[in-house]
Amino acid sequence: MRRGWLLLLCAALILWRPLDYIVELPQSLPTMGMRGAPGAIELLFHGIVAALSVAAAQALWNERPSGPRLAAAALIGSAAATVQSLYWTYLPHQTVPGSEPAIAALAIAHAVVWLVYLKRSRLIRDIISR
Repeated sequence: MRRGWLLLLCAALILWRPLDYIVELPQSLPTMGMRGAPGAIELLFHGIVAALSVAAAQALWNERPSGPRLAAAALIGSAAATVQSLYWTYLPHQTVPGSEPAIAALAIAHAVVWLVYLKRSRLIRDIISR
């Protein structure tokens, strides 16, 4: 019973944050000694958000009742991680100076659109009621 928007949300969850983390990890590890505890905590937070995103996508794909709540948490965590990495980071990021507000707005809008979908979708309500 998986349909278009649900498939797209699962793809966004399983690709966006985990792929970002896969790129971020090898860039950050060699210099972790000079970044210290704040860098390690940030990297751990990004890893947790990536794992939560994968778990949420899997739960939604399998139509588990916990899927929508996990997806909401993953979307909020992903938006928070994006904004945090744009403005308060200890890890290397290649962002064009001045583009931070636009990227942050897009990340927040992305999360809000999917959160509205999770709230209003009949398919999601059916999944929750199981």
